[in-house]
Amino acid sequence: MPQKNKIKYTPVAVDDMDEIFSYISKDNVAVAEALLQKITTGISRLTEFSNMGSVLSDEEYTLIKNGYRFIVIQPYLVFYRIMDDTIVIHRILHGRRDYLRELFS
Repeated sequence: MPQKNKIKYTPVAVDDMDEIFSYISKDNVAVAEALLQKITTGISRLTEFSNMGSVLSDEEYTLIKNGYRFIVIQPYLVFYRIMDDTIVIHRILHGRRDYLRELFS
């Protein structure tokens, strides 16, 4: 059986999760908790299927470094990189945001 990858969150990704929870919990704490659970569950799938995310292409976006991938957990995009046996979660951003600017500015 192959070894599972580890998940590591950057400090800014943790801040993204806090921001998501704070914003949504203003209206409904239960919905905010359910959404964070949905995001966490989606991210945990990366431990077994690390390549399931789409690759951000250098050809399309000249500012993007090689190796960034993302998965969609509606309505959020989770941006990550695979580094050896670790999945590093870089950002968790709403799909309507200018996520390329948020990632690389």
